[in-house]
Amino acid sequence: MELLALSSVPFHSFRKKEELIEHLKSLNKDKLVAYGLDYSLGIKSEDLNAVEYPVLLLYKDGHKGIMNDGMKKLLKKEKNVLVEQELWEAVNFLKPSEEELKGYILEGLKKAKEMGITEIHDYVDQKVAKIYFEIDLPINVVLMPYYENYREVLNLFERYDVRERLKPGWVKVYVDGSISARTAYMKEPYYDTKTRGKLLISEDRLVEIIRELERERLRVSLHAIGDGAIEVALRALEKAQISLKYHRIEHAELITEEQIKKAKELNVLLCMQPNFNCYYGDIYEKALGKDRAERINPVDLVDELGAELIFGTDMMPFDINYAVECAKKRLPEEKVIYYFGGWKYDKNYLT
Repeated sequence: MELLALSSVPFHSFRKKEELIEHLKSLNKDKLVAYGLDYSLGIKSEDLNAVEYPVLLLYKDGHKGIMNDGMKKLLKKEKNVLVEQELWEAVNFLKPSEEELKGYILEGLKKAKEMGITEIHDYVDQKVAKIYFEIDLPINVVLMPYYENYREVLNLFERYDVRERLKPGWVKVYVDGSISARTAYMKEPYYDTKTRGKLLISEDRLVEIIRELERERLRVSLHAIGDGAIEVALRALEKAQISLKYHRIEHAELITEEQIKKAKELNVLLCMQPNFNCYYGDIYEKALGKDRAERINPVDLVDELGAELIFGTDMMPFDINYAVECAKKRLPEEKVIYYFGGWKYDKNYLT
């Protein structure tokens, strides 16, 4: 939800990069970090150098950013493109004030309620988590802390009065990046770059983290998109000899049939985003080629094989209706509604 605070630039309005540059030049800013840039605009750092103030633009996958020389100097970086951890550290440094974040998050929650949403699961650090304790929540919120921040976030539940609408959830760990940034970790190389992406954490370290969280009676949410990353995630869960049901793999975009069966065997919950197929269609085909692109998000196969499944949107876009319509291309409407939230009526994955 904090991405709403970085969504001040209407990227969807621009069809040419020149239009975006003119818009950025017209803004009265000391510096700007903005989320939602579309890869199709073909923006380069030299294009952004036409803007006089420091600029960092995050692509809509949240795994890659591009900046002008002004921002590169401000952040003391060597390159104009940032990915993964280096990008997130830069964004944290440039975050809006707590009051600004609070306003955006509250407006986002109200918008979610207007859509008919009754609960969101949000990844947070302690700064964002603290905001949820200080505002009047119009809907239920499950806080899912990043691994680096989970103890501080859980401490907030002890410091503040019990909030009926607020619960702790899974702890997020990144195994790989994204397909659009070519950082999702693949078994086979990308179609257009001949690289395999990035494994962001070792399998042995994952096993350690999972065991640590289980000792705390906590579940992990493993961000794994490429089939290589999903394989590492499943092996780590198996090696950790998990005792809790419903550890979670987030995205699982290129999951194979064998991996689905293994997830079912381990009682692992798959949280998938069928809206990505509509949102990123052209990008997937360019990155993976037609055959592999057609394998993205096989939610119908997961449903058929009976693995534990829920749907999310990952804010791409922040519109549940768009996501539902896209999911209906793979599954009947009643199943789509169930996986987007109907499961709440007969399953509690947090107990």
